[in-house]
Amino acid sequence: MFENFYVAVLNSIRGIGAETTKKLINYFGSAEDVLHAPLAQLQQAGVSQKIVDNLIAFRRENPAAAEKLFEFCHVKKIKICTFYDKDYPPILREISNAPAVFYYYGKLFPNAERIAVVGARDATAYGEKVSKMLGENLAAHGFTIVSGAARGIDTFAHSAALKTGRTVAVLGYGLNKIPSDNQLLLEEVVESGGVVMTEFPPNYEGGKRTFPARNRIIAGLSRGVIVVEAGEKSGALIAAKYAADNSRDVFAVPNDIFSEKSFGCHKLIHGGAILLDNVNEVFRRYVDDDE
Repeated sequence: MFENFYVAVLNSIRGIGAETTKKLINYFGSAEDVLHAPLAQLQQAGVSQKIVDNLIAFRRENPAAAEKLFEFCHVKKIKICTFYDKDYPPILREISNAPAVFYYYGKLFPNAERIAVVGARDATAYGEKVSKMLGENLAAHGFTIVSGAARGIDTFAHSAALKTGRTVAVLGYGLNKIPSDNQLLLEEVVESGGVVMTEFPPNYEGGKRTFPARNRIIAGLSRGVIVVEAGEKSGALIAAKYAADNSRDVFAVPNDIFSEKSFGCHKLIHGGAILLDNVNEVFRRYVDDDE
């Protein structure tokens, strides 16, 4: 179990992302061995000298990093799941650049049937109505609703799903950096049997770079991604692209042609996304096929 904390520490070192973490573990056999390997062996592991330098500098400055992370997570009740654990969702393992580790609150259901509902932060009344309808109805039929816990469509979908089932909130920041206006919702997610998760260390601040990374996990956890409303540069379109690139279904909800929130969804539909004008379209695609 303690190996998980070595994996998390290794993955947190500058320049060592998910793929490099997995590459080094495969070479040395464990993350603990990577963090204790001599310089000569690190230089033979097939990674750049810059990564070797970063790793050496990190462990010199943080000799007890894994132990400190363990203590911090124990106090904060934060759990860790790595790519090598049996509870790691198999569908997430399939995507390119699958996270090597994620931190979470709640209970993992690795094989749950998940659908993502994403969209604009500044949602319209129409978008609110649609996302709530989708969240409540899909959760009632056994789907776990995945979204990013942002204001607008994400929050509406999470809140509606809580009425009838489970939901998963994927964050673009560390679990110790949850904004106060999100705290109550995320507590309810966990209390209802859902999960709040992130690949970023507990004290990691969110930023422009972190949210596209979050969106790849939203798509990776889900059989399909439903985009409810999206402007021309909406982050929801990034989630849709990750979904398409990883053989997930992309659904788009049509909207008012005069609304700027329609641009992204209509563009997706023109590009081959499944037009979703009724929740039964999801049931026909998944529920009916499974019966």
